[in-house]
Amino acid sequence: MSVRPSRWYFLLRALAAVIDYAVFWGLFFAYARYFGVETEEGYQVSGCGHILAVVAAWVVLIPLPEGFWGRTLGKWVCDLRVAGPNNRPVTMSQAFTRRMFDPVDLLVFFGLVAYIVAKTNPLHQRLGDLVAKTQVVEDAATVPAP
Repeated sequence: MSVRPSRWYFLLRALAAVIDYAVFWGLFFAYARYFGVETEEGYQVSGCGHILAVVAAWVVLIPLPEGFWGRTLGKWVCDLRVAGPNNRPVTMSQAFTRRMFDPVDLLVFFGLVAYIVAKTNPLHQRLGDLVAKTQVVEDAATVPAP
């Protein structure tokens, strides 16, 4: 596990999150436009079925890929992955647990909470990582030798 990340580590993590949520929000807005009703404020989608579809899209795009492959599209682009203790593959439970903290980590003050928590602990874990006992690491092929 890379305890001493490259100088671009935090920027890569932020870019990976932006890519993941840009894809999610892009699909969300396309869904709302296709299935929604146009109003003066934009498009409106209502009903439990639509809420379930949005939650399902989030699950398919973010926690499931981390649980299966240890990375999302954004992490794949940035050569990052999620690892469990001792650099073991992350479990599905860990992937879901760490992502349940995304609203606090990433949405409160545009990721400032995640940045402060990750910057102030030795393994650079955000709140979701601390609870799930995971860590985002750079792939060994991309980490320069010391």
